[in-house]
Amino acid sequence: MTKINSTTTLNPRLGFPCSYDDDAVDPAAAAAAWSVALPRRRVKQACLSCHSRKARCSGHMPACDRCRAQGIECIYRPTRRARVSHKSLSAGRNSPLSHDEDHRDDVHNESDPGYADLVVDGPSSANDTYHHHHHRNRNHGSPSSMSRHRPTHSMADADQDDMSIPDQSFDALIGRTFEKFFRHVHHIPAFSFLHRASLVEQYHLGNVDKTLLLALVGITSCLTDMGPGMRAYGARCVDEAEHLILSDYARPSTIKVQALVFMIKHRILSNRFPSAFMLIGIASRFAAALRLNYEAPNVCFLAQESRRRLMWAIYTIDSSVSGGHRDFSLWRAERIFVGLPCNERNFEFDLPQDTEGLIPDSDQRPPSLPPQPPHAEDVGSLALHIRIQYIRHKISEFTKEAVANRNVHPSSLQTRVLSLHHELDEFAAHLPASFQFSENSLRLRAYSPRICVFVMIHVWWRQCHCDLYRLGLIGLREALPGDTLDRFDESFIEHCQRQCVDHATAMASIFSSMQKLNARPVADLDLAICAYQCARMLKYAYHANSGRLNLPPEVIIEQFKVCLQTIKDCCTGTAAAGIRTDLERLISDGLGPRVMPAAQATPPPDPHRNTRSTALVGAFSKDASPADAGDMMTDDFDASAAAASTPGGTTTPGAGGQDVPSELNNAFEGAMDSSGLDNGLDFGMGFDVNLWTPTPTNGEWSTTSSMNL
Repeated sequence: MTKINSTTTLNPRLGFPCSYDDDAVDPAAAAAAWSVALPRRRVKQACLSCHSRKARCSGHMPACDRCRAQGIECIYRPTRRARVSHKSLSAGRNSPLSHDEDHRDDVHNESDPGYADLVVDGPSSANDTYHHHHHRNRNHGSPSSMSRHRPTHSMADADQDDMSIPDQSFDALIGRTFEKFFRHVHHIPAFSFLHRASLVEQYHLGNVDKTLLLALVGITSCLTDMGPGMRAYGARCVDEAEHLILSDYARPSTIKVQALVFMIKHRILSNRFPSAFMLIGIASRFAAALRLNYEAPNVCFLAQESRRRLMWAIYTIDSSVSGGHRDFSLWRAERIFVGLPCNERNFEFDLPQDTEGLIPDSDQRPPSLPPQPPHAEDVGSLALHIRIQYIRHKISEFTKEAVANRNVHPSSLQTRVLSLHHELDEFAAHLPASFQFSENSLRLRAYSPRICVFVMIHVWWRQCHCDLYRLGLIGLREALPGDTLDRFDESFIEHCQRQCVDHATAMASIFSSMQKLNARPVADLDLAICAYQCARMLKYAYHANSGRLNLPPEVIIEQFKVCLQTIKDCCTGTAAAGIRTDLERLISDGLGPRVMPAAQATPPPDPHRNTRSTALVGAFSKDASPADAGDMMTDDFDASAAAASTPGGTTTPGAGGQDVPSELNNAFEGAMDSSGLDNGLDFGMGFDVNLWTPTPTNGEWSTTSSMNL
């Protein structure tokens, strides 16, 4: 027997006081003896490895004794959390983020078979466990608890969506997000401005703004599979990040610009183009206020390089959103005074590197001098991608202006076309040997996420040729009007057709090579857009039925399938799903009979029509073809037709004689009319298989006489 205070005897095994002990007369001592805690025979929670093997787990953090001894990963399931109530962030507004933890509707059943897959995801799980247990009470730049960073939705929204928020701490979720993002998403050119070591370090210190974390969760869950319910959860994260930025828009910061880039791309991928169109304006204003378009010599190399990459990301997004319309473009290359990004290795390991500007020196060299040698092998793939995007932007502006110009002179247009073609040739000639496209170059990158930017450099180079030469494709909606094409030589028209078909075929060959290597990188919507345009050019080659363009229908269908499979393998999101559905319908319906494209009719001029405003209205039309998906804007067409095609069924004031003009002038005339943003940019990329189908009766490339393919 063991004595306690020389009065109470304890049972040697369980530690209970002995009832036969006559010395236990002191009530206080007896109560103290009964209060001796028993050693805990079971831990509160076993790790997943011990639990699956029915082994005893010590429960130590971050790794139990058994896992540490065997040298295996020790992973703990996140604990169940109580429901919290929804609390509106502002009066009368349902917010996707609640600051109250009383009734959160995110309790997840631990027996759910899909829950383990959500929590355990390969190598990232160890980091998730560390974040969950080591940082669960850390404040992220605010006095609120960790749970205040977790977006929720109102109870009404929860009833409508019938979707529970994944039950894991925000720290564990961020750990998984970092792992997924830098493994699968960071290589996309628009997202390459984040430096992993710097981001993780600042996150551990609590210095990362919540908007950036929410935007990262949103874009990563959109482009990768993070588990059941995570895609919808990420969309709510982006909604909350947008609300936080708009509620504090008067104080721009670099982190907010970074978050805006992720939000804009998420909107584009989710087919929410009106939001993306406006958010790029806010991001551009923030960038100008922060002078991101100028070098910052007072900061370290990593900060300088991150700023450069962020500025170029905004430029490339803006050039894509503007679609060649100068009125919509917010950034000109001449106003960006920073060098191109360095290569990835130097950025990752903080190795300063001098880089050249966007416009290569060869553009200013006189023709009498010998051409410059190719770029050095240490040139960054991101720099090459920005250069091809710059050329594409110039081609888009030129083609838009050429189509709108009714007095274009054939000789001047052909001179400009040849000049841009020469610029594309110069770009290809200056590529380093390791960036030249070949089966071997593709094979060496097949198992690296960097294959995406390598492929997109060459895909965009091919697509630039198609964008440039489709001016001469009779009947195509991006082509010159029929009366203008009549003034060109037949040889020029045939040259345009041949260039488009050759480069579209080469693009399909790139996609086929990727599939042979089973390369499936996570790609931006740009890849789906180029695959769609490739199919359009091949469709044209089939229906042109020229002796020099004649392709067997079996070959065309097979290349359609290659384009479709590329989209399935690499692209996600609502917008990519629309392109995928359109191509699937085209393949299932077949090519149909060969119909020679008719010349595009030129509508009579309307003196009461503002061509610049109707170009915007045209961009918001439901009938706009996905052919212009990369531009997001369409050419001019009748404003009344655009209004009639909107989902709301509204018509242009005064159309059809329905609106009686007032006898009194009013300064608010037209001020109440919507520009179509509510109904428009998402339909500006509407995907309709009817646009593929030629109609023999009217000879057009669409089912409506007012639109061409």
